[in-house]
Amino acid sequence: MPNLISWFAYDEMMNPEVIKKAGLEYETAFSVSLSAYKLVFNKIPLDNGGKENLGLPNIEPIPGNLGMMEGVLYEMPEENLPKLDALYHHPEEYQRRKMRFTKHDFTFVNGIVYIAQKDRTKKGLMPSKDMLKVYKGCRKILTKLYLSKLLIRPAIE
Repeated sequence: MPNLISWFAYDEMMNPEVIKKAGLEYETAFSVSLSAYKLVFNKIPLDNGGKENLGLPNIEPIPGNLGMMEGVLYEMPEENLPKLDALYHHPEEYQRRKMRFTKHDFTFVNGIVYIAQKDRTKKGLMPSKDMLKVYKGCRKILTKLYLSKLLIRPAIE
């Protein structure tokens, strides 16, 4: 049995179809929450495809540590770590950190997460409508309330 890593996805990688297209294999996937953090779209893309003010997903601490966000925790063979590092352009664009997540049975699990480098973020950016459409594929994993809040965000064409 291969050694497994736990990886927290909060971006389009929460969608199992996107994971397959990226060539990543996983053993299990389940929804978890991350306390005191929120999802933001402040990551400056390497290529914005001509879309002004396009922002990619990122996470940041919530002032006062009140609140939480959801994502998908994938348990996958550790051979995927170099692929994940390449997808996130670690360490130039994103830092890889270990964090503690809460399963829906209120037990904790540790995992890695990619967070954008501070110098690669900017306020006032927004997701694209196409990006938000990809999140619809997560409806079997995320709670309906969290997914609905995610899908009604202001977005650019």
